[in-house]
Amino acid sequence: MNIVFGTKRLIQSERSASVEKYESRAVVTIECAKGHKKARRILFNTTASRLLGLEPGGVQEVVFAPIEDTRQILIANLATIEEEARGEMVTYRTSKNKVSFGDDSTEKGKAATTSFMCKELFSFFGKDDTTNLEFELMTFPSENLEAFSLEAIGSSDLAGSIETNNETIAIEDVIGSVQETIAKQEEDNPVMEVEVIAEEIVTEEAPIFKRAQEVVVAEPVGLAPRATANEWEL
Repeated sequence: MNIVFGTKRLIQSERSASVEKYESRAVVTIECAKGHKKARRILFNTTASRLLGLEPGGVQEVVFAPIEDTRQILIANLATIEEEARGEMVTYRTSKNKVSFGDDSTEKGKAATTSFMCKELFSFFGKDDTTNLEFELMTFPSENLEAFSLEAIGSSDLAGSIETNNETIAIEDVIGSVQETIAKQEEDNPVMEVEVIAEEIVTEEAPIFKRAQEVVVAEPVGLAPRATANEWEL
């Protein structure tokens, strides 16, 4: 039997334990639009707070910076930047202690309340602000700057795709389309042997697309030569 004198509420409810959605990853969540005049927040999970030095019990300031000619954003703790280099930086103050992430989550963490920067981030990444954005902090390679880049969770899934003016096409779909074309040609001319070669094109940044090439291995004598290559380059 548990008896508690001086309690504010007579009907006690069990407290839900805080559950980390990404326990082993440093994740920053940007809140989507929440309705008229409702403030939006940038939420830092425990691992992200640790990386950025956002300790509970104190208020810190974070700053953001876009990298020129890229779609990349950096975030840093103002305390890690030398005072003479700060100038007139726009900073965003964190909560003193951990706060609840929302009604649909039991997770708690540090937060910076700033509807303006939330809107800016959604606009920068070209996202619809009806769903929260989640980013993983990735260490930015620099000897003079302690900062982290925001990498959208799930963005690596697009590594195997080709972007055109109208749509994004999976590489597997491109290769499959070529193979279907070849199969049709084999049906029309069974004596022809064809093989598909997929070559990966690598840039300085990352492999961005593959080129599928149709190669005629053997062709019957007396027939007009067919095209020996059918390249896909976007």
